[in-house]
Amino acid sequence: MQTHRHSALAKLLPLILYVCAIFALPAHAAEPAGTVDAIKGAAWAQAVGDLARKLEKGTLIYQGDVIRTEKNSTVQLLFNDQTKFYLGSNTEMSINKFSDRQGEEGLATHIFKGTFRFVSGLIAKNEPKAMKVGLAVALIGIRGTNVVGEADATSATVILAEPEETAKKTSIEVSNQYGSVVIDEPGFGTEVPDAHSPPSPARRMSLETVGNIMRSLQSIQRINIPRPRMH
Repeated sequence: MQTHRHSALAKLLPLILYVCAIFALPAHAAEPAGTVDAIKGAAWAQAVGDLARKLEKGTLIYQGDVIRTEKNSTVQLLFNDQTKFYLGSNTEMSINKFSDRQGEEGLATHIFKGTFRFVSGLIAKNEPKAMKVGLAVALIGIRGTNVVGEADATSATVILAEPEETAKKTSIEVSNQYGSVVIDEPGFGTEVPDAHSPPSPARRMSLETVGNIMRSLQSIQRINIPRPRMH
């Protein structure tokens, strides 16, 4: 009987070792979504069930990561499709999806709080509907663009900035269950005052509103962020 048990265990041992090896694999065995392109101060990335990783220039980021910046800190993320995200002080964003494989393209992020700017890359250029930026109170649909904004758990401000390719048309759609608005002129934006209101009609945003957001983002050295066009 004892010999039979040892024999059964010997047969199971390779399977046990295989399963253990799978669970011992690094949490980020998948392909990276991008890298940290610039940083000032302190920022962190953390996947579910993992320890937080301190970010430095060149650090890899992955689908499933939550990126957090500390006070007076900023980070620039460069995704593999050339999409750029700039996160200001005390900002938190999750990378819910990233794939630049043909036929599977998709980029989805969620801004939980803080100031942000993003410039869309090849995924949005090839298939605009494949890129989404979520906020607690709205969803930003992309049509190839440059956007700045500020958000928290109960409100959001979203502004269309001048496109990096000046000849290129640019627009966004900001929507929630209560309504939607299309913004297609740089310097215009919308506000969502609470979780139970639609985005406001598109309007030219004040210099003070734009300036407050831009100052938070421009604290990364040597990064020139174009201001929204104000007439």
